[in-house]
Amino acid sequence: MIDYVISNSSQRAAWLGIIDQFAAAYPDIQVEHHGYPQEAYKRDFIARLQTSRADVVFWYAGEPLRDAARNRLLSPLGRDLSALLKKKKFSPSSIEGTRVGGEVYGFPLYQYVWGFVYHKPLFARLGLRPPANWSEFLQTCERLRAEDVTPLAVGAKSGWPAAGWFDYLNLRINGIEFHRKLLRGEASFGDARVRQVFDVWGGLLRKGYFLQATMDQEMERVLPYLYRDHVGMMLMGSFIAARFPVAVAGEMGFFAFPAYTPGAPAYEEAPLDVLVLPARGLNVRARQRFLAFLAESGALRQIADADQTFSAQADSAAPPTLLGETTSEILAGAAGHTAFFDRDARPDLVAPVYEGLRQFLVPPHDADQAIRHIESARQKLPAPALRP
Repeated sequence: MIDYVISNSSQRAAWLGIIDQFAAAYPDIQVEHHGYPQEAYKRDFIARLQTSRADVVFWYAGEPLRDAARNRLLSPLGRDLSALLKKKKFSPSSIEGTRVGGEVYGFPLYQYVWGFVYHKPLFARLGLRPPANWSEFLQTCERLRAEDVTPLAVGAKSGWPAAGWFDYLNLRINGIEFHRKLLRGEASFGDARVRQVFDVWGGLLRKGYFLQATMDQEMERVLPYLYRDHVGMMLMGSFIAARFPVAVAGEMGFFAFPAYTPGAPAYEEAPLDVLVLPARGLNVRARQRFLAFLAESGALRQIADADQTFSAQADSAAPPTLLGETTSEILAGAAGHTAFFDRDARPDLVAPVYEGLRQFLVPPHDADQAIRHIESARQKLPAPALRP
């Protein structure tokens, strides 16, 4: 049994095609499979691991994977599959990104990068270029507002799009080591460095740079505002290109989150999606054959193309994404990568932070209230588990 996430029709078609190819290659294996909406899948994942008999399931590299592995809800890939990943030119970082206690627990699928999506014809009409630093970013926001275009939007109903803003401001202002320490629960959200993040973000909010109507919408509902030039920019993962209508796909651009401190290293959000093996799975040989098929058949390219992401398996013939070479340049040029808030943070910290961010996005954008909520919850958390 195979469980996976479906976020768009192209993704569904890719998974169905791959499963059909595997079934044709191995007619002795009967495949049952289920596609799930992303938010419901994330919410129910641990419960499903504890009760389902699925053999191969989709998941996210980072702390959620490490947490499931530490709680013995997953089985490692094993020596043969780990060796096959190296032989078939999976990137070393993608393999190491799923290692827990010396064992590889994730079969890497693809990676993507975060940044700002914008409508190129709008920028061209206004004589704007993608801003590289914070001063240019603020100037761009002012120019857009002068033309009655709200500079920014964030569809924060599910929490994680807003967390992208927190992640990037913290990375740009305070660096990757403090960011990691904070997300592990080892630093206080009452720290002055965190307050600076909220102050900078709050300055944008209080200037009216964000379209308030989008705050409580899902991120896909925000995209039409970009297409119609009601909004100038949206911070989002490059996977969003898979949702672009054909009519506007070629008009959409992408640029990195601007530098805040001159000369500071540019750390980028670059999540890695994987397949994992539930410990309760019954068909051990069949699932090993399925993952080997993915590694050997070139099937990962179909998934990456459908998701507008970068396959974890090296492929010099890989076509460029709809957002162009900028996405791969940002990924390759990063001083270091993070996996995104809900993948880097200890799991019991995610909900309190998301609720604090929701409070902060509501006028008057009270940073003190948000920080008190988050820090109060953090102080009640049990001591972090030792990281293997």
